[in-house]
Amino acid sequence: MPLELWLAYVAICFLFAVTPGPAVLLTSGQAIARGFPAGFGVVLGTQLGNLIYFVISAAGLGAVLMASETAFSVLKYAGAGYLIYLGLRTIRNARAAALPQETERVPVWRHPFMQGLLNQLANPKSILFWGAMFPQFVNFRADNVAVQFALLAGTGITVDIIVLSTYAGVAARGGRLMATGPLAVWRERISGAALVIVGSALSLVKRTV
Repeated sequence: MPLELWLAYVAICFLFAVTPGPAVLLTSGQAIARGFPAGFGVVLGTQLGNLIYFVISAAGLGAVLMASETAFSVLKYAGAGYLIYLGLRTIRNARAAALPQETERVPVWRHPFMQGLLNQLANPKSILFWGAMFPQFVNFRADNVAVQFALLAGTGITVDIIVLSTYAGVAARGGRLMATGPLAVWRERISGAALVIVGSALSLVKRTV
């Protein structure tokens, strides 16, 4: 792969990652509420979702999902509903979450990693982006198609980890400033409201690239 083509791909991945969206909001929200480890858990779950989308795209299934109105709608409304649910639940439990918490066993689906994975898999913009853009950087006439896919997947995931981890670090610092008292309640409410807003916006996404 020519260096200039790879650098163009890196730039596109960076712009896609740095643009605020469901992954950024979920990562920041968890980092604000529960610190950097929780935010980074979302980052890792998001990358597993990205890897799955890379495989789907490499298998040629991305075009199928993009062309299917039903598949797109299912992904869109599942993702929107999930984010709105998380947001409303965060707002409802704002006062309780702001109090010192005892260690408890958290259901698997509520772990930051699982939330990041489910959020990414249910985000239709991801399959639109990777399904349409990813294959354009692959030379299918070459003998090393698998190597090209691996390089592009590794690059995209690395860029996403760096960007989302930065968001998590900044958000965690802000969360420490609102760790106790009334500010902690508002921290939870703001985090929940952001998820509701993003989920609502996600439900309005059109099937265009």
